[in-house]
Amino acid sequence: MQIHPVTSGNVASVGYDPDTRTLRVRFRSGGTYDYADVDVALFHQMLQPHPWHRLHQQVKKHHCTLL
Repeated sequence: MQIHPVTSGNVASVGYDPDTRTLRVRFRSGGTYDYADVDVALFHQMLQPHPWHRLHQQVKKHHCTLL
């Protein structure tokens, strides 16, 4: 999974695995979460500046695992 830095106060970087449809979000606070069954379109939106402010409710609808 390739990890991409993003411009955000909360999110440090995001990654996506198209085979498993897994979105990985690494927070500036240190936590890293994998969100399951995420559409690639949501990942592309997460690459925009300040993604968590706009998209956190959509992302949180998916089952997550703390890494």
